[in-house]
Amino acid sequence: MVTMYLRARRAGLAIFALLVWFIGPGLASEEEPVRVFFLVGQSNMEGKGDPRHLDTYRDDPLIKPTYALLKHDGQWRVRDDVWITYPTKPGGAKHGPLTVGYGTKGPDSIGPEFGFGHAVGEAIAGPVVLVKIAWGGKSLMVDFRPPGAPPAPTEIDQLWERERRNLPRVTREEVANRFGHYYRLMIEHARRELAELDSRFPHLKSRRVHIAGFVWFQGFNDMINRDLRSRDYADYTQWLIQFIKDVRRDLNAPNMPFVIGELGTGGVPNRGAFQKAQAAVAEYAEFRGNVVFVPTAEFYDTHAHELFEKGYWRGTPEQKAEWEKVGNDRPYHYLGSGKTYYLIGVAFGEAMLRMEAKSAN
Repeated sequence: MVTMYLRARRAGLAIFALLVWFIGPGLASEEEPVRVFFLVGQSNMEGKGDPRHLDTYRDDPLIKPTYALLKHDGQWRVRDDVWITYPTKPGGAKHGPLTVGYGTKGPDSIGPEFGFGHAVGEAIAGPVVLVKIAWGGKSLMVDFRPPGAPPAPTEIDQLWERERRNLPRVTREEVANRFGHYYRLMIEHARRELAELDSRFPHLKSRRVHIAGFVWFQGFNDMINRDLRSRDYADYTQWLIQFIKDVRRDLNAPNMPFVIGELGTGGVPNRGAFQKAQAAVAEYAEFRGNVVFVPTAEFYDTHAHELFEKGYWRGTPEQKAEWEKVGNDRPYHYLGSGKTYYLIGVAFGEAMLRMEAKSAN
């Protein structure tokens, strides 16, 4: 499927235009609701991409078909049909029309929201709001642990023992409360943003609100956990299944489409047991049709990786300049490639649109 998808792009298909033609009429109505999409995860959902890399790759077969949509008079486009609210943005909450600047690597950085917002904005006739909720360095095992999969007493004790090595006075109760802390914060933020959409975006006041989907892009802290790796991440699969069930319940959206973004850092050669554990969630019988796994490893910038491996990021001024045209971070952040983050977001958006189109038929 991924190979066919990439071949279609390389053939020069303008995927956004096709989605507008194929999906748009089916999604349009006289009174379009505000479609709300939640974008949740850890640092790669926060986003480390430099949008200038899209200029570098403007003639790349994967970028060229949609590049003209991204700029207006030489400036990054500010959409008038897609808005975003990012209550957990480091340095302070931020909301406004979709454009660059909703990443965490600098004032103009981007995450998956950039490509996602453009993809759904081009295909959906009505207004769209993205609610981005992300914190770096958070695991599903502890931080995002869903309430339907509470930790066993032994899990709490093991974590407590490790924590006391650096924090001798930490209590068992404090450690126990760490499990699911960011899940609870996520739901709290999600509900608050839904309740305050009118004040965030007054022009959408009185419009009906429809929870249209949820994107989950997380996993690094769980992937590097040796205990989870020793069991081929079977626990992660079960926790994520429960996570989806609990989120749907807690947001009162029982059939909410759900995208699982592959942790594809390092590219295709790094794909292994963890990615299989993520993909297995979408095969769960109850989820078929409204939960999809979206590969991202194919979008990893191999050219940027070659420059990184050669040490250009710390080399001569000329080498650094060459590196900054394509990257700005480490492999675990997709090298900070704006091209990669954009394509990942587009892939998430297209997957969401396909689910919505199927449900409408």
